[in-house]
Order: sequence, then structure tokens, then C-alpha cells
Amino acid sequence: MENPSDKNEETVTTENPTKPLSKNQEKKLRRLEKSLQYKAERRKKEREMRKLKGKQNYAVVEKLNGEKVEIKRKQLKKNLMANSPNKLRLVVDCSFESLMNYSDINHLCKQLTYCYAANRRISEPLQFYMTSCTNRTKELLEKSGLSNWDAHLHDINYLEVFQNESKENLVYLTSDSPNEIEDFDETKVYIIGGLVDHNHHKFLTYNLALKNNLSHARLPIGKFMHMKTRPDWKTAFVSTLPKRKGAEVLEDDSEEESEISDSESTPSKKLKNESETNESKNDTSGQDLNESTQIEKETSQ
Repeated sequence: MENPSDKNEETVTTENPTKPLSKNQEKKLRRLEKSLQYKAERRKKEREMRKLKGKQNYAVVEKLNGEKVEIKRKQLKKNLMANSPNKLRLVVDCSFESLMNYSDINHLCKQLTYCYAANRRISEPLQFYMTSCTNRTKELLEKSGLSNWDAHLHDINYLEVFQNESKENLVYLTSDSPNEIEDFDETKVYIIGGLVDHNHHKFLTYNLALKNNLSHARLPIGKFMHMKTRPDWKTAFVSTLPKRKGAEVLEDDSEEESEISDSESTPSKKLKNESETNESKNDTSGQDLNESTQIEKETSQ
């Protein structure tokens, strides 16, 4: 006989199959899945942001000897010029505003901002001066936070700022100078002309140095770009010269000499080859002449 309880179980399983989800239940399920996915992505982004924030607390700075180290940005802000062991004085002469249009003045201010930022990023910043900084130049720099800069800002000329210094110690850096500088001296003051002129005012700063009886010099860019004995100059030029100038590092002197010897030997080789070809031509012409005379004799006979 069949057990009635088995019939009841069969009826239960057949009468209560898995019901499909309603539309509202499907919507709730999709919202739940999206919510869980969003939370997972948000946690991932939060972890990445925490890592990035931790890295941003550190900055890579370069010491005077070229060594790169990581220090906290808070510590970097404390590396003021007054506390720096580097007492080298660098002056940007901003007295050429009348020779530039508004666009050039704007470019000058961007370059000054770049120079200041580069000086602040090193562990031992030099003493950075800006003289004759007035009018539009000062207005544009104030938009970049000039009031918070750790720099020596003056609206008077550098001759007045360093009136107690001997003029021999005031060195105007100009590319027109015949003197090449190889080392910096902390007892001297180095001056750069703050002028974006596109080479329209040649010898301007050089003549200005002569007029004021100042020392003058130029950076040895063409001399030291190829010398491995002075990697400090090479590294400095490569890292600071703008790419638009298209500057390329020169090769070693040995390679240049080999190239010169090859170029010198090439013309001699050409002359030798030409002489050999001329001799061969003369030989062939002589042979042709002998053959023609023999033919004439045979025909006359």
C-alpha cells in the first residue's frame, strides 16, 4: 500500500515550484548589485588616494653634489634661503620692461616663476634676488603669489642693492661676453638680464656691463656639453635648456677626431681614384691609336 505521507510530499513539491521574480524584485536586485559594485570601486579609489596622498607628502630634491633624496614637503617648506648653507647670490635684472611688449613680459614672469620654483625644490636653495621689479612685471608676479615667495624682491636697481660690494664682484652673465665662467664664487654676485627679446637687442647687457664697469662672463655651454670630465655642467645644461632650442649633447673629442680624419681622407681617396681612371683612359686611348695605324698600313698595302 502507498503511504499517504508520500502523496502529500509529492503534492507539495509539485504545487510549490520556484516562482519567478517580479519586476520590482528584479529592480531591487539590480540596485543591490550596483550598490555593492559601487562600494567596491569606491573603496579601491580611496585606497589609491591614500597611497597617492602619502607619496605627495614627499618630494624628491637634489643637493648641490647632485645627490637626489626624498624629504617631506613640510620639511621642504622649512628650507628657507636664510637657513641654507648655499650663499651664492643670483640676481635677475628686471629693468628692461620698456623693451618688451605685454606678451614678452608675461613670458618673463613665467620664467621667473619657474626659476623660483626650481630654487625652492632643492635642499640647499641659493640666494635669489629680483631687482627693478615694478609695474606690469610685479603685477603679474603678484597673481602667482609673489607676496609669499621666499625671495629678495627689490624695486630699485641692483647697483643700489649691492652698493657696498665692489664692482669687480658684480658679474653680469651675458652670452656676448668673451669670458667663459667655469666655477661660481660665493663672494661674487651674478646678474642675469630679465629680458625676452628674441635676439632683437644684441650686446645690450654686455654693453651695460661695460658702461657700469662691471665684470662679465658667459656660461660655457658650447665648451662643456661634450666633456665627460665635467658632468655637473653637462647635467645642468641638459636639465634646464628648453626643448624648443633643439640642443644636443656633443660627442667625445676622439669621435670628432676620427670623423675629421675620415673626412680628410675622403678627398685624397677621390683624387687617387680619379688619377687611376685617367691613367687607364690614357692607356686605352694609346691602344686604340696603335690599332688604327696598323689598319691604315694594311689598307695601303
